[in-house]
Amino acid sequence: MTSDQLLTPEALGFEPVAPGDAPEARTAWRMVVRGQTIEFRRLHALAEMAPVEELQREAFGATDLDLIPASELVVVPETGGQVLAASVIEPAGSRRVIAAGFAWGGFVGGRPRLVSDFLGVRRQARSLGIGGELKRLQAALAAQDGFAEIIWTVDPLRAANARLNFRKLGAYSGVYERDRYGQDFAQSHYGGLPSDRLHLTWPLGSDRVRRRLRQSSAPTAAPIPEGARLAPIPDDIDRLLAADREAALAWRLRLRDALESAFADGWVITGFAPAGGAHEHPALVLERLPTLPDGTPDIDAALAE
Repeated sequence: MTSDQLLTPEALGFEPVAPGDAPEARTAWRMVVRGQTIEFRRLHALAEMAPVEELQREAFGATDLDLIPASELVVVPETGGQVLAASVIEPAGSRRVIAAGFAWGGFVGGRPRLVSDFLGVRRQARSLGIGGELKRLQAALAAQDGFAEIIWTVDPLRAANARLNFRKLGAYSGVYERDRYGQDFAQSHYGGLPSDRLHLTWPLGSDRVRRRLRQSSAPTAAPIPEGARLAPIPDDIDRLLAADREAALAWRLRLRDALESAFADGWVITGFAPAGGAHEHPALVLERLPTLPDGTPDIDAALAE
């Protein structure tokens, strides 16, 4: 593999805070994101973890029963996983944490994978694109550590997440899970709906994924691939939940039926289509893909942007 093909933080535009350290020993990087200097840091010590607890509460409405405490997060690096934080550098040089995420390392069927369990951004910083930058850093560090893929789960009704995960990052999904965390999970955020989730896979060796990681923004909207299916989702599920819980539940159940049926028939979510034109709502884009020798979908054959 040539140097321009290597997936490292530096190759993706993250400038090491301590460039004299060996690449594998670096724990902090800086990047200017929409005019603000952001410091990204790999956390290890208990004292660093408190803001990650706060972000779980703010981003997902997690209660004390829902969240992963700092005393448990210190174990994550020992699994080969990561605890990452993004901070704004204040004029006086102090740092204010605005986003964080953590991922457990492990093996399934002998295949190394990183399980991304949480990523959250403070409300006032959500227009900066920090979530996408944290995922790019997560991918670079995972590849550097020898992981072949990253997996995580998402609520299929959230359009902003779908745009990031499928269109910008190039992940795919062919697995639907009903009520993963129960209806009592983070009720202030999810309104007591069944906590259905899509399981996403992000193959770090994929040409498609690596191209997306090197792009600073999501690909330009392209026509829906011929033969693709669309699964409409709400424009803003949070607004809908606040206004009409029953309508939100109807969306949940309708999308559940559509995706479970499509996945059982061999379809895979490969992209995201914004609302506009003939499409009243944003939508998940599904395609049929050839499979690789290990039986997984060949995401490099996907046409959706």
